[in-house]
Amino acid sequence: MDYIKYIRGLIGHKEVMAIGVAILVLNEKEEVLLETRSDNGKFSFPGGALNMGEKVKSGAIRETYEETGIKLNEKDITLLGIFSGPEGRMEYPNEDVTYYTDIIFLARVNSSEVKIKPLDHESKEIKFVPFDKIDLANCLTMDQRVLKSYFIDKNREVVVD
Repeated sequence: MDYIKYIRGLIGHKEVMAIGVAILVLNEKEEVLLETRSDNGKFSFPGGALNMGEKVKSGAIRETYEETGIKLNEKDITLLGIFSGPEGRMEYPNEDVTYYTDIIFLARVNSSEVKIKPLDHESKEIKFVPFDKIDLANCLTMDQRVLKSYFIDKNREVVVD
């Protein structure tokens, strides 16, 4: 069951909390897989809300596949961290407001072996980008935090924040 559609049917546009899942996908050059979101034009990792009854790894893998066409499995991903706080606030064009606690995984892929082909319409563009070429100010706020933690602070152990 699509949790967000279900809860929005009950409460409308009011603020709600949700669990977000995403994967920081890196290629062999340590470039980051970013999508340009179709709803707000910001850059983000492939990810989304966890569905009712869904396991977090399964949700992250599902979201990545839907948004990029990249097939991963549980052995391909490791927990990078759990991120929460005001940076998780998302206001959507339809005026929905959701505060996400994001569970972020890390995956490494060989870009010559993956074919990027989104299965949904949530992205305008998806591509690998070197960290030093990423416009952090145009990333989702929570993704900015994750990128800074991984690339600048060099946090390589599981982060719980």
